[in-house]
Amino acid sequence: MPDYYTKLLELRRAEGSAHGLSKLPLDFYPATRSYLAELKSTFETELRENPSGRKGELARQTHQRAVQTARDIVEARMMKILTAALQASLGGLRELPNALSEERALYDGLLGYLRQHRADVAPYLESPGPATPSTGRRATGTASRTPPTEAATPRTAAVPGPSGPETSIVRVLKDTPKLALGAESIELRRDDVLSLPPDVARLLVDSRVVEPVQVQDRFSPPPT
Repeated sequence: MPDYYTKLLELRRAEGSAHGLSKLPLDFYPATRSYLAELKSTFETELRENPSGRKGELARQTHQRAVQTARDIVEARMMKILTAALQASLGGLRELPNALSEERALYDGLLGYLRQHRADVAPYLESPGPATPSTGRRATGTASRTPPTEAATPRTAAVPGPSGPETSIVRVLKDTPKLALGAESIELRRDDVLSLPPDVARLLVDSRVVEPVQVQDRFSPPPT
């Protein structure tokens, strides 16, 4: 059976060649701490009792190499966990195969912090899809920029027809720089009227960027 230092070398080699987290023994962290503590105690005792002895110096060098090997494993896994948490905070999968319990706690904490930070500084990024006109045609990069009329009535140029069951009509309350809505960006101008997916519309309403518009009467067909 190989000694623990040889095992550390094998684990480092496996970690370096794996794209995700490699499989570690469930007790890797406490077992490594115990091994390094015992190794340190051994070389300190040997050097204290026989400063010129070969055994103590060999134990000290083994301890240094073992610490570096363990550090390489831990830091490589931390980088993978950080990358996985960032991807999950942007909408990726939350799966983290081969994570140990200590690493799962780190991952969950990072994911919660990243999502909270994203929601605090950029709530408009939390939309699931781009804004699309109600006719099904592909949305353009910018919203309508037609100046408001003297009557200050909402423009409907951005809404070619009645909204379907999958859209909501909203009026823009203030000029806004380009917003990232899913895979596209859109520049909003005050008093523009847009047809948006309900979840996107709700997000912008909560952010006080737009307000909902009741258009049932406006788009109802004239009486015959």
